[in-house]
Amino acid sequence: MMGDQYTIADIAIWPWVNNLVGFYGAGELVGFADFANVKRVLDAFLARPAVQRGLKIPARPVA
Repeated sequence: MMGDQYTIADIAIWPWVNNLVGFYGAGELVGFADFANVKRVLDAFLARPAVQRGLKIPARPVA
């Protein structure tokens, strides 16, 4: 988010932004379109192969 390197801060922030926009659909509410760099970073994270693999992990079955 803050520089050219992928850091633990990026890993911690990404799920919050991804779920705010994707899961909760609150992009319009928070003005997500006004933050071009946040969208750029979100898209870059989603393009990472490790993130793609992690998103495909199925939910734990209900016992």
